[in-house]
Amino acid sequence: MHIPHASDDQALLALWEQALALPAAHRGEALLPDAAACTLGERNARLARLHAQTFGVGIDLLSHCPACGAGAQFSGDCEQLMQGGALADASVVHQALLFGHEVEFRLPRSGDVAAASAEKDEVFARRLMEACVLRCSRDGQALAPSELPLAVLDAVSQRMEVLDPTASISFALSCPHCAAPWEARLDLAQLVWQKLQARVEGLLLDVDTLARRYGWSEHEVLSLSRTRRAAYVQLASTA
Repeated sequence: MHIPHASDDQALLALWEQALALPAAHRGEALLPDAAACTLGERNARLARLHAQTFGVGIDLLSHCPACGAGAQFSGDCEQLMQGGALADASVVHQALLFGHEVEFRLPRSGDVAAASAEKDEVFARRLMEACVLRCSRDGQALAPSELPLAVLDAVSQRMEVLDPTASISFALSCPHCAAPWEARLDLAQLVWQKLQARVEGLLLDVDTLARRYGWSEHEVLSLSRTRRAAYVQLASTA
């Protein structure tokens, strides 16, 4: 699967159709080839690149104050998200001595998140950590990842955040009404999917309008430049 450029509307439709067949929680990541093997930071960098190529560099966002509910508009920049730091290697095994436990672990991958996505928050976090712990022991005795204390798993999670700092994207905001501060998290996969869905809905409306008015096929409509297609849609709506 290739990442389409803004003018390649037929590729956008094919990408949308392929992702639509998947469960809703997996559609955003399905927009990337081989996404399951990516670290979360690499996934976010690639999603930012896809957004920049398809919808532009700027991202307009809206969050709501958790204290008073007021809306706060803010913006992001895909180029900054793509250059947020060196991408971590998904294949590297890391070692740590935590609370008397020797732990070998790798960084979470997009596929790990997808596999645990059906779980509730606390169970999700533990399943994700257990999937990434490769070996662990205490006093030379091997343990199963499920036997690790919560404090050890929390410490492993903190190490992962340091090793893959762009795995989670958030913006520090202050409420324009009550001045309360909060962190607004950005789910790039969901954002890109929502924008793709909106773009495709517009394309399908154009195809429907011009097919009804002129009898053109989907291929013929999408072969037009966007400027010419918009002009024909306007003519069809006023005829």
